[in-house]
Amino acid sequence: MLTDALTTVRRPRDVRLDSLTGLMPLYAATLDPENVYAALRAEWGSVAAVELSDGVPAWLALDWSDALRVVRERNNFTREVKRWRAFQNGQVKPGTGLHAFFSDRDNAYYSDGADHTRRRAVVDDAFAQVDESALRRDMQWVCDRMLAHIVKDGATTADLVPTYTQFVPSLAVAAMYGLGADDAGVMGQYARDIFSNTAAAGPAFVGLNTMLETLIRERERNPGHDLLSAIVLWRDPRTGTGLTDTELLDTAQMIQSAGHEMSVAWVTMALVYLLSDNDFDGRVRGGRLGIDEALDAVLVNSSPVWNTPARFATADIEIGSVLNDNNVDIGGRFVHDGEAVVAAAAEATASVHRGVDPVWSGTSRASLAFGASGPHHCPAQRISRIIVKASVEAVLHRMPGLTLTVPADQLGTSLSLWARSASSLPVSFDPVTGYEETWARMGASQ
Repeated sequence: MLTDALTTVRRPRDVRLDSLTGLMPLYAATLDPENVYAALRAEWGSVAAVELSDGVPAWLALDWSDALRVVRERNNFTREVKRWRAFQNGQVKPGTGLHAFFSDRDNAYYSDGADHTRRRAVVDDAFAQVDESALRRDMQWVCDRMLAHIVKDGATTADLVPTYTQFVPSLAVAAMYGLGADDAGVMGQYARDIFSNTAAAGPAFVGLNTMLETLIRERERNPGHDLLSAIVLWRDPRTGTGLTDTELLDTAQMIQSAGHEMSVAWVTMALVYLLSDNDFDGRVRGGRLGIDEALDAVLVNSSPVWNTPARFATADIEIGSVLNDNNVDIGGRFVHDGEAVVAAAAEATASVHRGVDPVWSGTSRASLAFGASGPHHCPAQRISRIIVKASVEAVLHRMPGLTLTVPADQLGTSLSLWARSASSLPVSFDPVTGYEETWARMGASQ
């Protein structure tokens, strides 16, 4: 059992992370969440110590109220890596996936305060210029193109993860950046490597940045109506200045990769949800529920965002609750200045729905998948929903008789610090005729 390594001894309230070893790896909860979270709560309380990777520890906020504090309280928790003691003292070693992911960058994701406000304005303004109707049409065309390859030559089976869901986010960003399918495939592989938490992450950042630098120079010479051009052309209304070269590159990279893993998981888990829950699927196909309701249900019940990337305490702070051996609450967990804190988004979401009125929980949209309303809430929430919805609808409309070929609990789990998704999605479907010809006519009209 994954929980064998955990002691049943209750930990004291005041423990420093850098004194701890042999902690439960954060990814373990994606494999056995019920047992792992129960064991962590028994040992630590609502804020538990875990290993991010490579022996680097962090605090994990398990309850809804604590997770909200982590993502909302900008005075107590920051994304600025310079505040992370483990990064600055060399405990996060160069060449590791953790170092590559958290290396300081000049974009809204890794900054706070005035820098964050200015850099975030660029992203918000750029997304506001996206033609959502055009994006829907582009996504329908892209998804039809991918599905035409899957169903060609009378095929009746496929694994939709490696052939479809893994490609959706990179193709969507490529469409918004004005790129073709070949470049989208390259960008998508870079994004997968960046989030792999392996040594491949570092080279992937270099490769992606080289690619984006070339694209930025092209947009500076010949701007268009795409998202990347909007970032290049942005000017601060107060000063008339745009982003620096470094900020341009880091912002373009952030948009390309930040939502990749979450979007793959959201599309995949929405399809799993629809294909494995006969009652829910019947209500969607019968028109009593829409795809949007299905997407909301996934965010609440099978959150694609498993954990939010770490924030770092800016001062000593007390958070959560700790029970003694007599199950008496003795106060909060002490988190020390410079220690990393991760919000357990999926567990926190589950915790707020446990034991409540099923009428409320059945229609609830309470989820931390997009960062709630904190300063770093996802700026692309509407865009992401358009992309995921189009991707799911295309499968349901274009693959008649779609059925999972294995039980849902045998789909496997993709290992990740931040997202949780099925590692495979084997399906069968009825033969499709004339689809490639129809798609070819659609392509000719684009």
